[in-house]
Amino acid sequence: MSSRRLFAASVIAAAYAFLPAAARADVLLTPFVGGNFGGSASAPLADLAGDPSRTTFGGSVAFMSNGIFGLEADLGYTPRFFGRDLDVGNVPIDIVRNNVLTAMVNLTAGVPLESHNGTGIRPYAVGGIGVIRQQFDVVGGLASYDANDIGFDVGGGVQIFVSRNVGIRGDVRHFRTLGGNTVIDLLDLQPGAFNFTRATVGVTFRY
Repeated sequence: MSSRRLFAASVIAAAYAFLPAAARADVLLTPFVGGNFGGSASAPLADLAGDPSRTTFGGSVAFMSNGIFGLEADLGYTPRFFGRDLDVGNVPIDIVRNNVLTAMVNLTAGVPLESHNGTGIRPYAVGGIGVIRQQFDVVGGLASYDANDIGFDVGGGVQIFVSRNVGIRGDVRHFRTLGGNTVIDLLDLQPGAFNFTRATVGVTFRY
């Protein structure tokens, strides 16, 4: 590299280093854990489950411009959305595979209320579109369902930054498929599109 190019690169790097934090594009990485409720998560099938567990976990990564607008990728997974087994007429039926996965691409907008050192809060709204996958199998092949449907999510939350690089996030989102059948439809227990609400808490790392 010529001395002129090296000098130009050094100037650009130095200028970026001294830019105020609000002028940079931030990357927010948030692993989370939480639970699902409402809609299909509260359907009769879920009530029949002998050991229901709707604990969900996952993570999101957001690319923010000035802390206000951003693009986010969100991945959530519930390993036992409908419970571990069913009890139909006092006859136990084992569920061998039973999970829900959501993969969404979202737009997010918020209001960063932060001090000069990066601490503070950021309430935000989020919404987007992606894939909602349902998998359900009963032992012996009595019932089996596997679907990948286009769906959407909408919600919001708040991020509380205790330092420039670390914060805590509380988040609530509603998910719904745009079409297709559901496990509930398969067993004739509840009509309608697959939907549920997810509430999570996570730790946000800001880069």
